[in-house]
Amino acid sequence: MKLTAHCLVKNEERWIWYSLMSILDYVDEIMVWDTGSTDKTVEVIKSIDNPKIKFKQVNQQSASEFTIFRNKMLNETKSDWLMILDGDEIWPQQAIAKTTKLIKSNKIQNLEYLIHPYYDLLGDVYHYQEPSGGKYHLDKYSGHITIRFFNLSLLPGLHFGKPHGQQGIYDQNQTLVQDRTPHKYKFMDDCGYLHATHLHRSARDIDVMKRDFKFKYEWGKTFPADFEYPVSFYLPHGMNAPTAWKQAGLFYWLNSFWQTPLKWLRRKFFPLPSGY
Repeated sequence: MKLTAHCLVKNEERWIWYSLMSILDYVDEIMVWDTGSTDKTVEVIKSIDNPKIKFKQVNQQSASEFTIFRNKMLNETKSDWLMILDGDEIWPQQAIAKTTKLIKSNKIQNLEYLIHPYYDLLGDVYHYQEPSGGKYHLDKYSGHITIRFFNLSLLPGLHFGKPHGQQGIYDQNQTLVQDRTPHKYKFMDDCGYLHATHLHRSARDIDVMKRDFKFKYEWGKTFPADFEYPVSFYLPHGMNAPTAWKQAGLFYWLNSFWQTPLKWLRRKFFPLPSGY
């Protein structure tokens, strides 16, 4: 089973090296398309000398073009399975190894997709958002969950629809993948990955549409002492990628101290819809 990862990025210099390196040994290729970064993202990507990375630069002018590029990547993919990888997603070795081993074993070829949990990082890599902060619903599961692996052989006409922020993945009948019946998926409950969407991702975050409100001041839960961090956090990376281990400062925690109770109350009494 051939597995291709899609990574569509803009201004992800903070995490893109760790993201790509966390899955590089487990996929057959990674299509990395940059949509007009104004920071060091392109430099960081090009510093990874590996033939699995298929890099391309395109120019994004609107949110709808993000969806267009997603579909162009699909049209150029010749694989059995697809993985979606954002530039702020970093996979622990156990999670990506178990997932890809399952895919390549041919034991789940009757399944259309896999659902994974993730940890929404807050402040730094040592803290994550409480479960009530997750707002996604997939069949009987909810919280910090998403679909990141798709069986292309069972999903003819797979494509992306709607602009970035409301984007969905549809089949040839315009049905969302997660709404297809009967449901054919596996929930990978012990294969969570790290998601850095609420952290600073670039010195030029201001140049990315809709990113300004993603950063959060919120008091997070602390990872246990035996938590398995991604191996890529420990690899030598030169000067192209900043360290992953930088801790949030006093200013962050002071702001989190008074903002966190308000966020918890809002989530309890005024739950937000999925997307943005």
